[in-house]
Amino acid sequence: MRLKLLAGVSAVAALTALAGCSSAPQSQYGKAAGNYQGVLPCVDCAGIRTDLKITNDNDISGSFNLRSVREGKSDKVLETKGNLQVQTNAGPQSLPTVYVLKGADGNTIYNLRPLDNGDLQLLKPDQSTAQGNDAVVLKRR
Repeated sequence: MRLKLLAGVSAVAALTALAGCSSAPQSQYGKAAGNYQGVLPCVDCAGIRTDLKITNDNDISGSFNLRSVREGKSDKVLETKGNLQVQTNAGPQSLPTVYVLKGADGNTIYNLRPLDNGDLQLLKPDQSTAQGNDAVVLKRR
């Protein structure tokens, strides 16, 4: 009797351990979630100091909070909130994944490409990549 009880307890412990190890693959929204910083190009200022926070709302949606300061023009912080959309096979280069930041009115704020190291590369409006010195990256913090 004691042996059966011990075997039952061991089986339950093993199943519990296995259940803790198994996890569903992380969604694209979960992969995007994080804090990013960098300086984006600006036509009439030294650069746009940018802090971006992407949140995984659930496995099928995400949101963002973008804080920007126009360096050399103003110390005023411009804050933009909106939704994150994930697109696959996007743009003229059929990029595997593109994160599209959409403002409250539905306009596209930025198109971003996730890099292997976790950073985000700013894409052109047509979702193509900039080359060489024109490549702009927001670093994951």
